[in-house]
Amino acid sequence: MNTVSYIFEDNLYLNITNRCMMACPYCIKHKWANKFRGNDLKLEKEPSCKEVIGTIGDPKKYNEVIFCGYGDSLVNLKTVKEISKWIKENGGKVRINTAGLANRYYGKNILPELKGLVDIISISLNGSNPKEHNELNQPMFKEESFHEIVKFAEEAKNYIPEVVITAVKFPGFDILKVEEIAKEIGVKFRARAYLDNED
Repeated sequence: MNTVSYIFEDNLYLNITNRCMMACPYCIKHKWANKFRGNDLKLEKEPSCKEVIGTIGDPKKYNEVIFCGYGDSLVNLKTVKEISKWIKENGGKVRINTAGLANRYYGKNILPELKGLVDIISISLNGSNPKEHNELNQPMFKEESFHEIVKFAEEAKNYIPEVVITAVKFPGFDILKVEEIAKEIGVKFRARAYLDNED
């Protein structure tokens, strides 16, 4: 059975789409037969807002409610906004994990639409220059993607209280260069573990 929401530590994660703007070879969805911490995150169809909200319960009992599954939730922007509005109205805290390409994907600045609905946005930047980023992540917008993501992170500061650039600590990658980029544009940085197996 498809998993629409799952709990890990003190957070609730929402899996609303498998569509993504990246095709990262190191992504867990390509490695673990669609299972993650015992959950089947490969969706047969994208859930409705009502279906997702029905799995949340009281959002206040979680540290954060996080849009993070086997795809980039901002591909499904309308659903993100509706569910986030409900979470905020019911006292919850919202975080979005994203590849940071939504503005390029929609051909407009979508960040104003998230103002007041999202507390934290976590933007993945695995690469310190356009060529490296393209090779590591295989984004749909190729080498343009790197600058689009950095610009998205900098613009996000105008609409979302906390903006974080993250990078995975996988072998042979100079994560400190990404941390420097985050500092330069004035956002937070967080290193993420490289998940090489399901344990």
